[in-house]
Amino acid sequence: MTDRLRKVRRIYDHDPDAYHRAMSSRFTEWMLGGRRRKVGETVRGLVLDVGFGTGLSVPYYPADVHVVGIDVSSKMLEVGRRFARSSGRNADVLVMDAEHLALPDHVFDSVAFNLCLCTIPNPEAAIREGVRVAKPGAPMVFLEHVRSHLLPVALLEEAVNPAMVALQADHMNRRTADFVRRSGVEVLSIDRWFAGMFNLIVGRAQSG
Repeated sequence: MTDRLRKVRRIYDHDPDAYHRAMSSRFTEWMLGGRRRKVGETVRGLVLDVGFGTGLSVPYYPADVHVVGIDVSSKMLEVGRRFARSSGRNADVLVMDAEHLALPDHVFDSVAFNLCLCTIPNPEAAIREGVRVAKPGAPMVFLEHVRSHLLPVALLEEAVNPAMVALQADHMNRRTADFVRRSGVEVLSIDRWFAGMFNLIVGRAQSG
């Protein structure tokens, strides 16, 4: 494990219950709830949830899918496992590095990345791994905060990015749609909101 990934794990191991409360707030639901539902409408079958964290995506998934959630933080996954059970859902959770998935090729019917590519040290490597374990043509969906397509907003993100990376390992300026396209995903749609700082990217895994 790299030093950068150890830093991410240390940050998210610190207080996962506080993270869960913050990301379950009314404001967060207002900002993200509708897009989380769209993620749920996109996935099917056996779903790999990358960046499962405290399981905030689980209530939005259809009841008939089977979720495998991975995260580098075991403390986050402990909360996520409890939250999934309290939501009446089953999820298999595994501590795993998204850049090096200990999973076989072409087994998942869908892959979802939920607010994690901003902290994963090498996001393109993680996306390529998601494509590797997805069946050819499988839906792949990315709910992420990104560098805005609006220049004034993007410049503000660039200004605060060094502090966010230092404090939270959180990159505000990643051009995530470009990473997705370069990593073997056919992009079908991009939904931008909150001044372009958030994207919902829907695509499918390319074969070969």
